[in-house]
Amino acid sequence: MLETETKDKQKAAEVLRQEGYSEKVIDHWLNPRNIGRGNRKKCDGYSDWYTGPCGDSMEICLTVRNNVISRATFFSDICIGVVSSASALTEMLQDMTVSEAAAITSDDLLEELGGLPDHYIHCAELAVSALSLAIRDYLSFAREPWKKAYL
Repeated sequence: MLETETKDKQKAAEVLRQEGYSEKVIDHWLNPRNIGRGNRKKCDGYSDWYTGPCGDSMEICLTVRNNVISRATFFSDICIGVVSSASALTEMLQDMTVSEAAAITSDDLLEELGGLPDHYIHCAELAVSALSLAIRDYLSFAREPWKKAYL
């Protein structure tokens, strides 16, 4: 079974290379990191289910300790651009301060991925927008932590 799965991934990677995807995009698509549904009550910062103008959706859940992101997870539509963008973004966030994370742009994410085809660039923008919502959520509770009890 594992051998078949490996061969299937190798075939998929070759097709994606021929379509012009970077090795980083292919790796994040075939081996997504930090994927998982967030539990609103357990997240320090949560984007909720955010749908961008393109119709793709995702959520981001942040765990923050001493103003440093110790864990970031995502859940999304199954789309190569969204999954790759969110997977790369959650890896970038590890051990960043909240203010460093807030400064990430879609161009930073595209650079990390080695680019995306033009029709998927909006996926990096979607991931960064979801991150912004999760950070805003974190900051609102950081100022008034008592509100967390009312979720």
